[in-house]
Amino acid sequence: MNILKKLALGVAMIGMIFTTACSGSETASSGNDGEASKEVPTINISWGKELHTGIMEIPGERVEEFKAQGVYFNPISETQFELIKGDEKLALINFIPTKGGSEVATLMSQGHLDAAFTSNTAILSAVDQGTPAKILAPIQSDGVGVVFPVDKDFKNWEDVKNYIQASEMPVKIGYHSPVSGPRIVIESVLKQEGLKVTEDPGETNADVLLVDLKGITNLLPSLSSGQVDAWIGPSHHPEAAEVEGLGKVVLNLEDLPPNGQWEGFPCCVFAATEKILSENPEVFEALGELVTNNAEYCTEHKEEVAQVMSEVIGVKKEAIMMSKIKYSTEPSDKWINGIGVYVKALTDMDKLTGTLKEKTYEDIQKEVFDFQYVEKFHEK
Repeated sequence: MNILKKLALGVAMIGMIFTTACSGSETASSGNDGEASKEVPTINISWGKELHTGIMEIPGERVEEFKAQGVYFNPISETQFELIKGDEKLALINFIPTKGGSEVATLMSQGHLDAAFTSNTAILSAVDQGTPAKILAPIQSDGVGVVFPVDKDFKNWEDVKNYIQASEMPVKIGYHSPVSGPRIVIESVLKQEGLKVTEDPGETNADVLLVDLKGITNLLPSLSSGQVDAWIGPSHHPEAAEVEGLGKVVLNLEDLPPNGQWEGFPCCVFAATEKILSENPEVFEALGELVTNNAEYCTEHKEEVAQVMSEVIGVKKEAIMMSKIKYSTEPSDKWINGIGVYVKALTDMDKLTGTLKEKTYEDIQKEVFDFQYVEKFHEK
């Protein structure tokens, strides 16, 4: 489910979005002999082609392992899966490929996307702009790197800061999506460190020019093309750049100032619209179980998962194994506090301009978080 999937994704996205109504009904067959077909809801879901959210490929590649745990994906095409719990078909899952959090937020607001595995900042921004959606669970933490050309002899943040301050022109740092976690992190760090940041190429007195590379696939070639001087992005991309000789990972989250703030930091989440949740609670209870089992599987079978993901993504297994990413669906106090740092950063950078702008973090938690679909799997 790799080469064919890549060829099918473009066509599949158009077909699924415009011919399948979100949360509509489909007749899905699980392939079990003698079992009658039944009407089930159709759920349009997105995840990425990277290690933060792309691990949702694993249940479709390891069907028997997940079937033994009770909830599993039964692939019926390259981009469609039946969600099955025990012997019961609960939903038809349409996989919708997206380029990043900004596109996810847009598709959700337009009603083309029911649920997504994406950056927490994308969902916060979507809710702020009026999209009724909930963050259901964390997916992972860590797994973000800042990449420079291989000839840069930087060892730490101070080396990078000195380089920026010594440059006669703004240092160009790329990101893949305007509301992605990595972009919010780097802008927050730069401003906290007293550096002037701009997105206007004409503002030549700035220290850093942030560059929207418009899609995650544009990260790796951006250094060799001279489009940027550095970029920040999610795993597997920093590791792949290093393995392929296209860049060097100079900074991971734990290396960014202030000391310790970004280590183990949350990034991507499982989220869904309020409409689809209210219409199909049993589907999302099952998805919560599957996603939790998947996080545990990926933690316990790192080498096997690295092999699968290297084939799915199309990068060397070595790059996958280098990642420092951690998977969990537990909304721990540390995770909740970490999202609070994102909210403060979004507020300080005037990124929240709508319904969340004047709200306290306590009120935002009540409006955005809904952990009921995973909480029972983390009860002590």
